[in-house]
Parts: sequence; structure tokens; C-alpha cells
Amino acid sequence: MGAQLAAGNNASAVATSTFTRLTQKRHIPKRAHLGSLWGHLFHGFGRLLSSLPGSMWLAIDVSIFFVGLHFAYQTFPPPDQLATPHVLLWQAVGIYGFIAAVAGLIFGLYERETLQSRSRIATRLLLTAAAVAIVSYAVIYAILYSTIARRVTVISLTTYVISGTSIRLCAWWAIRRVRRGLLVVGSRKLFESFERAQDQGCLHEYNLAGYCTPSVNEDVGDVHPAHLGTLSSQVASLDESDITDIVVGKQAAKDPQVMDWMVPCLQRGCRVTNEAVFYEKAAGQILVDEITPYWFLFADLKVHCDQQATLRRILDFTVAIVGFCVTGLAWPVIALAIKLCDGGPVFYSQDRVGQNGQIFKLFKFRTMRVNAENGKSIWASPNDPRVTSIGRFLRKSRLDELPQLYNVLIGQMSIIGPRPERPDIVKTLCREIPYYAERHLVKPGITGWAQISFRYGSSISDAKRKLQFDLYYLKHMSFELDMMILLRTIGTFLRGGC
Repeated sequence: MGAQLAAGNNASAVATSTFTRLTQKRHIPKRAHLGSLWGHLFHGFGRLLSSLPGSMWLAIDVSIFFVGLHFAYQTFPPPDQLATPHVLLWQAVGIYGFIAAVAGLIFGLYERETLQSRSRIATRLLLTAAAVAIVSYAVIYAILYSTIARRVTVISLTTYVISGTSIRLCAWWAIRRVRRGLLVVGSRKLFESFERAQDQGCLHEYNLAGYCTPSVNEDVGDVHPAHLGTLSSQVASLDESDITDIVVGKQAAKDPQVMDWMVPCLQRGCRVTNEAVFYEKAAGQILVDEITPYWFLFADLKVHCDQQATLRRILDFTVAIVGFCVTGLAWPVIALAIKLCDGGPVFYSQDRVGQNGQIFKLFKFRTMRVNAENGKSIWASPNDPRVTSIGRFLRKSRLDELPQLYNVLIGQMSIIGPRPERPDIVKTLCREIPYYAERHLVKPGITGWAQISFRYGSSISDAKRKLQFDLYYLKHMSFELDMMILLRTIGTFLRGGC
């Protein structure tokens, strides 16, 4: 008995020393070492920005409007003689600042998660600025029966967009360099899956401090350098470490001892989540292997909400008409280039699976040589030899998708949604991947969360990864997310493709 206690104490001591070593070498960023005063200041500045309350960011926005309006009024003072009175500076600051505060709260501009993503910063700030421009004009002209110079409005809104975005991007840049300490509670296999996720570009804002097991009997003989022993031996060390997040694995969550230790971890200020919830928030995906039919019961999907469906149809119709008008001059040029390339047809149609499994004809500019598939569905690859020279450019720039605006116009597709696949491929994927058919609960889209987050799929494993993004979209679909996807799609187009 004494030998067992001694062995247990030795194991605990080794685990504690390992935890300290890993925390010092793996977790603390290089710029935040104790010997560097600059590292201390930078680390503290990043933490300060990440913990700023929304009221501080609201005050910053109001200050930006004050500076922009004051400069505009000084540069372009209102004329002395006007048929309609001009709003005073303090009135303009009050109106613009109040509307910006309300719109920012509505669009989530002052939420802490906004600073975790550049696209989220741009989307929410542009939506707020648009609301300020529209509502302020309505208030000034329709309620106050006053006027304000257009140049004043342009200067103030431009100052707000540029300054507000720049300040938040600087905060995003600083916060990203203060990486959050992540402790995994579970098996070695679970920890290695987190390491692979980091290697693939996910979880970049976290430092993996290591993993611990619920009890001494698990992972016996494990010599992995990141193994920190049991959870009970680590809770007391949390105050001295930089651990901010704890992820509990699916199997570990079934252990009653683990749940007993979660409350002390929460009391120490750590965020504790299970692996599915953490992965959803950190990576923007739903773990397909972790969901069950009950997931669809508690996910509160809004795919059949009539009000949201009407708004999406209005958005789709509007964007399709605008898309035809903006790109109309490019169509003859693209058609001529395709004809000169190999003399084949300009357009290409193909059966695809739409909402609720309905089959429809999808139209695209032809990018492959004639009879490239010979009636067989073949996965596309990044350097597909069947693609023509002009087709390669069209695919990279996404211009080959333009004819799908017609599918959107007649209601077969949406601007944003899961990518439509061919019927025979869908049958195969439904057999191989659980819940694959549920992605057809909404209309397929020209662009979507999976399309901008993952490369072209060329295998069943790729289709599974894209399904995880599609399920995330089904759960979180909203006007804000659609605007974010549209902005990122425009960015992809302007960069010439990923």
C-alpha cells in the first residue's frame, strides 16, 4: 500500500513538473517571455483589448463620429441662408452616434467574438454604417425637417468606416498574438486530433498546453510528451498557468469525476466546453461523427421559416438582377474566348440535386473539353487535365459560375447555400456519409460557407469535410452570415480565386 502511494505521489510530481515545463515551453508565446519587457507589454495590451467591454468600443465609435463631423463642419460650414434649417454639430453627433450604437448592438458589432475574425469585423461595421446612412437621413429630413450637407455625411461615414475598421483590425492583430492556452481532457487520440486541426490552419488562436486523462488508469504507459497526468493533479496548477480554455472529450465527459472538477475550473475563470461545441465555435464546422438525430431536434434549424425564406428570395432576386447588369459586358468576351479556345459550345448544363432532392439543370460556362466525362461523373481535381486553358482561368476567378444566376432567378438555386452535386455522386455520398442528405433542406447556392472555407472536393473525405461546414451553415444561417459569405466571395473573386 505504501509503495502504491509513493508511486502515485511520484507520478503526480512528474505530471506537475511536466505541466510546468510544457506551459513554459509550449504555451507562452515567444514574445511574452519573462525576460522581455516588450513581451510583457505586448501580451498585456492584447489581453486588455480582448477584455474591453462593448461600452468602450461604443464610446470609440461615437468619438470617431465626433471627429469626422467636426472636421466636415469645419471644412464645409453650412451656408447662412437656407430654406431648410441645417442640423447643428451637436445634433448631428447625437443622431449619428445614437443610431450607430443601436445598429452596432443589433448587428453584434460590440460582441467580443467580432474581434476574432476580419470578415466579421468588416461585415458588421459595413452593416452598421449602412444603417447609420439610411436611418439618419430619415430622422433628419422626415422627423426634424432639417437638412445636412451630403459632403458632411460622406466625410463622417468614410471616417467611421476607415477608422473603425482600422482600429478593430489592429485589435484583431494584437489579440491573435496573445494565444489562448488550451488544455484537453481526454485521450491521446483526441489531443492528436487537435494537433492535426492546428496543422490544417484551424485553432490558430490557441496554444495546446497538453492533455490530461480523467483517471490514473487511462493511457497507462503513455510516453507522449504532452501527457500531463490526471485532471485532479492539474486543477490546482491552473492559477499559475495561462490556461484559459478546457475541452472535455466525449468519453471523458461520461466520467463523474471529470464533472466534479469542472466547477473549480469555472471558478478559476476558465471556459469549459465539450469537444463538439468547442470545434463548432473555433473552426466553424459541425463534427459529423458526433451528431445524432437528436442534434436536429436541438439545433433549432430555421430552414423552413417562411419569413426568412421570403427575405432570402428577395435577396436572391435582387442580387441576380444586379449580377446580370454588372457582368453583362463580360459575357460576350467569355463566350468568344471559349469559342476561340477549342470551337466547342459556350454553355454547359448538368443535372444537379436541389432542395428536398429535386433534380434541376445547372448552367455554367464550359471549362472542360468536349465529351470530357463521356456520360460518367468524375471527381474534379485541382489540376484536372480535362480543363481547357481558358477554363482554368474561369474556374480560378469563379467566372464560370455566372450562368447560374439564371438558376437563381427562376428559383432553383440561391445565391448562398450548399454546393449542388450530381445525382449519382449524391447517392454514393448518402451511403458513405451520415446525414449527407440533410444538406438538401435548403436550396443549393452559387457560393456558401463550405465553398469559401474549403477547397474543391475531390474525394469522399473532402465531401465529409464540406458537409461539416454545410451543417454549420444550416444551424447558423442568418442575414449577417450571408453578408459575410458574400463579402468573402467578392474578395475571392478580386484576388483571382484561392
